[in-house]
Amino acid sequence: MMVVVQIILPAVAGLALGIIYFGGLWLTLQRLSSSSQPAFLVLGSYIGRLALCLAGFVLIARVAELQGILICAACFIGARMILVRRWGKPEPALPASDESC
Repeated sequence: MMVVVQIILPAVAGLALGIIYFGGLWLTLQRLSSSSQPAFLVLGSYIGRLALCLAGFVLIARVAELQGILICAACFIGARMILVRRWGKPEPALPASDESC
């Protein structure tokens, strides 16, 4: 039972929090161009994602202590890596110029 609380629960929570946070960021950016009030969309999304992640990390800190926080943070960043590989890096807005002086 201790293994579940100390390792597995923080790992699953970190992955879930990362997917929610970075997935929500991706959805926000996708809807930004069609929004009538983009500032409210960005601000609301940021506050919501931040509050959810903060609550999740505090809950993990209470249950699994320092080891759980470190595992949760590592899996949070791991979720970002997974999502970047899945969705790919964005193309640059302007192509690089090959001007020679």
